[in-house]
Amino acid sequence: MKHTIQLFLLLTVFLLCGCEVIRLHNGKYEISQAGRGDFAAVYNDMIIIRLRNPEEPGTGNGYWEWGGTYSIRDNGIIELDMDRQTARDWNFYYDLRMQDGGIRVIDHRAENSFRLEHIPAVPPQQRSNTPATPASYPTFQ
Repeated sequence: MKHTIQLFLLLTVFLLCGCEVIRLHNGKYEISQAGRGDFAAVYNDMIIIRLRNPEEPGTGNGYWEWGGTYSIRDNGIIELDMDRQTARDWNFYYDLRMQDGGIRVIDHRAENSFRLEHIPAVPPQQRSNTPATPASYPTFQ
């Protein structure tokens, strides 16, 4: 009984101390290059990502798309919670890293990388306590 209580207290302390979960900021992440449609959309631990097809650009819709949960490892690597085969395919061509508030996409096939810049989910001017009224709404006196 004594050991059970000690184990319970130890687990309680561990859970209360907790570890800070590192997450990307909510919003859209997109590339600034014209002509590319790569982007990611993030909400809490969910991500939807669309990257140009590394094998056959210009065929089909030309993109790989995936949505689901993600986690970030200590070294900033974004790990997508995919099934094994899908993860193997994606990891062969791409690595994703959290970097300076954005997402760095490392394209192994093209031997380069590009950055998806963060666009906040709520524009800064609308974050005040007073809600912004769209210009198309009539003003009542």
